[in-house]
Amino acid sequence: MAAKGKLDAMLSNESSKPVIRRGQGVRLSTEDQPAEPPPVQSPAIAESQNRTIAESQPGELRRVNRGYMLREDLILACKQAALSDGRKLYEVMEEALAEYLSRREQAAQ
Repeated sequence: MAAKGKLDAMLSNESSKPVIRRGQGVRLSTEDQPAEPPPVQSPAIAESQNRTIAESQPGELRRVNRGYMLREDLILACKQAALSDGRKLYEVMEEALAEYLSRREQAAQ
């Protein structure tokens, strides 16, 4: 029982708790000074980063990733069509959209 009393006294001693300090962070060994904090971005820059522009070959139109939500069954059908034709998914989807827009334009005339 004496050991339990000694253990309780050690655990209840508040002054023995270590002080938690924040470290310097990760630095490269070639750096002499701590790294500068990253610059704060303006809201306009942050909004423009919600989309990415894919690199395209010279003469091609730029492709933009807008993050549209499409029906899963349509995506699967497009994937199967692309796989059977040996094409990329975006090529099949672009062709389908182009055909739809041309039919719509012809119907409006």
